[in-house]
Amino acid sequence: MLNAKMIEQQPTPENQHTLELWIYRLLFRLGTHKQFITQHGFSHPALAEFFHLTHYQDHEFTPQLQQSILRELRLRHAEREQQFDSSPFSVFQQAVATLASRIELNAAESAILAFTLQLHQERLLDETADWLGLVTSVNVYRILATLLDFPESEMRAALGADSLLMQTGLISLETSGSHSLRNKLEPFSPTLCERLYAGETEPARLLQGIITRCEPAQLSFNDYAHLPAVNVVRQWLDVALQSGRVGVNILIHGQPGTGKSQLCRLLADELDSTIYEVASENAALRPIQGSRRLHACRGAQRFFRGEKALVLLDEAEDVFMESAGTFSGLSQPVPKAWINRLLEENAVPTLWVSNDISVMDPAFIRRFDIVVELTSPPLQQRETLLQETCGTLLTPGEISQLASTPWLTPAVVERAGTVMTTLSATLPDEKANESLIYLINNTLKAQGHAPIRPTSKASKPAVYDIAFINSDISLGAVTTNLSPHDSARFCLYGPPGTGKTAWAQWLATQLALPLMAKTPSDFFGRYVGESEQNIAAIFEQARRDKAVLLIDEIDSFLATMDGCQHSWEVSCVNEMLSQIAHFDGILITTTNRFEVLDAAALRRFDLKVRFNYLCDYQSVALLNLYCDKLQLGEASSAAVTALTKLYELTPGDFCAVARQHSITPFSSASDFVTALKTECWLKKRDKPAIGFLH
Repeated sequence: MLNAKMIEQQPTPENQHTLELWIYRLLFRLGTHKQFITQHGFSHPALAEFFHLTHYQDHEFTPQLQQSILRELRLRHAEREQQFDSSPFSVFQQAVATLASRIELNAAESAILAFTLQLHQERLLDETADWLGLVTSVNVYRILATLLDFPESEMRAALGADSLLMQTGLISLETSGSHSLRNKLEPFSPTLCERLYAGETEPARLLQGIITRCEPAQLSFNDYAHLPAVNVVRQWLDVALQSGRVGVNILIHGQPGTGKSQLCRLLADELDSTIYEVASENAALRPIQGSRRLHACRGAQRFFRGEKALVLLDEAEDVFMESAGTFSGLSQPVPKAWINRLLEENAVPTLWVSNDISVMDPAFIRRFDIVVELTSPPLQQRETLLQETCGTLLTPGEISQLASTPWLTPAVVERAGTVMTTLSATLPDEKANESLIYLINNTLKAQGHAPIRPTSKASKPAVYDIAFINSDISLGAVTTNLSPHDSARFCLYGPPGTGKTAWAQWLATQLALPLMAKTPSDFFGRYVGESEQNIAAIFEQARRDKAVLLIDEIDSFLATMDGCQHSWEVSCVNEMLSQIAHFDGILITTTNRFEVLDAAALRRFDLKVRFNYLCDYQSVALLNLYCDKLQLGEASSAAVTALTKLYELTPGDFCAVARQHSITPFSSASDFVTALKTECWLKKRDKPAIGFLH
C-alpha cells in the first residue's frame, strides 16, 4: 500500500541514478529485499514498477521465481555500482555541490545532506528505508556508512556536535529513542529540499522559512536622537563590515514597542547592507525552539559570510532561557560553550534583540561588543510623535496629557493612531479622541503599566499665588536662585492642603520644565524586586525627560527603618535613598507625616521646607480674592472677624469650599466663611463621623 502522507513525485532521470543506487543498497546491503519480494508477490507495487518488474505480477511467486528476480536485481545493482561515478550530475546534485562548496562542507557531510534531503523528498526511498524498522542513533551511523560508502567513523564525525553540518543546522539528528530513519534525520526546513530540487543556490531563497530578508525601516535616526549609543553602534558596524571583523555582536534590549527591530533595519539601510532575520516561528505559525534558531543563526553565518550583510536574532531571551535549561522539558539545553563560540566566531555581524535580558548569563553579556538599552523617547519627542501621528484627532492639551506617561512607546502610538486615523471618517469628532485615548490606555494596562489618568480640574487650585503659602523660608528667593539645569532636592512637609504639591507644579512652570508627578502606587510592584526596578526606572525617566520629579507621600518609603518588617521593604527604602542621593535634577517630595521620616533619609535633602497654616492677613487676602472671583461681594467686618478666629486654614480649604460653591452656590462672603469653619471643624473631630467606621 502506498503511504498516503507522501506527496506523489516521480524522480527526474538524472536523480534516478542516485536514487536507484541507494534503493539497491537498502535492498541488498541492508537486507530489506526480504520485505519487498515475498511469496505473495511484490509488497510495494510502485517500487516494482520503478524497477520495471510489473510483468511478474501475474506469476506465482515460487521460491525459484523469487530467486530469479533477486538475481536479476543483483545484476542491475552491480551495473549501477559500476556506472555510478560516470553518471551525469542532476540539477539537484549540482545545487547541493554548490551549497556544500559555499559553506565548506566536507565530502561526508555533503553526502549525508544530499541523502537526507532525498529521503524527505523521494517517496520510494523513504518507504524502502521504512523496512529497516525503528533505528537508534548507533544504527544511523552504520546505515549511512553502508549506503554512502564512507567509514562509520566519518559518519559519526559528520553528525557530531562539532561538525559543520550540525552547527549550521542543515541537518539535525534525533539522539533520543528509536525512530524511522526519516524521523532520525531532519533537514533544515522543508523548503530547502524543494529549492535545491529546483536548482536554487541563492542563500536567501534556500533558507526561506527560517531566515528572512527584512523590509526597509520605517523610522529615522531622529527617532533615536535620545540615545547617543546608536551612533556608536552604527560606526562600529561600519568598521566591522569594511574590515570583515569576526565576532561582532550587538545586544539591543528594552521594553516592547521602543523600536528595537526598527533600529536594526535602520542600521542596515544606513550601511547599505542586507539584514537577514532568524525567524521565531515557522510557516505554520508555531514557535521555533531556541536551539533550532541558534543553529539557523550559525547557518546564516556560513551562508552570508563574504556578503555585506547583518544577521538579526529577535526575541533572543527565548534562546538564552533554553540555554539555561528553562525549557529542558522540551529539548536539551544548548551548551553554554556552544553559544560562547558562536558569539566569538560569527563571521557576519549579528544584532541580538531582547525584551528582557535578566535571563541571560553574565558570561554571555560580557561577550557582546556593545549593549544598548532602548528606552521610551523623552517627553518632547513623545509629544512630537503624538503630534505627527494623532495631531488631527487630539487637542494640544490631550497631547500633553498622553505624552506625560513615560511608558508611551512609538509602537503603541503608531498602532492606535493608525486605527483611529483610518476610522476617523466614520466616528463623530468628539468620539475619535476619546477612542484613541481608550486604545492607548488598554494597551498600557495590558503591558502592566498604569493607564493615563485625565487631568482633574480639581487637582489644580482655582487661585494660586505663592503669597498664600506660609513657609519657613522664602520660596520666591528659592525660585529666583534656581535654574532649569540645577540639581536640588526638596522635602516639603506640613499639614494637608498647605500647597506643597501646588508649589511643585508652579515651580516646574516657572522653570519651563515638565512635571513628572508620582505617588507610591506608581512605585510598588507585585513581585520581589519589581518595586526597586520601578523606582530606578522612574528616576531614569525623569533624567531623560529633564523633568521636575514630584513624589507625594514620601513617608510611604522613608519611614524609620524600625518600621520595616520584611527584607523587601528595607530593599525598597535603600533603593529610594540611593536614587535620591544620585539624582541630578530637581526633586520635590511631600509628606504630611514629617515626624516618621528616617534621619538618614532627611540628610539626602538639600532643603526641608515646612508649609504652615495661613496667617490672618493671608486668610483675609485669600477670602477677598475668592469673593471677587465668585462674585460674592465684599466681605463684611463680621465675616473677616469670624475668619481670623479660624486657626487651621489652608489654601486647600479655600479651594474645596470654592468647589462646593459650584454645586451649592453661596449668596455671600459670610456663607463662604461658614463653609470654611466647617472645614476646620472636620479636621479637629476626634472620631470618624460615620458610625459603621467606628
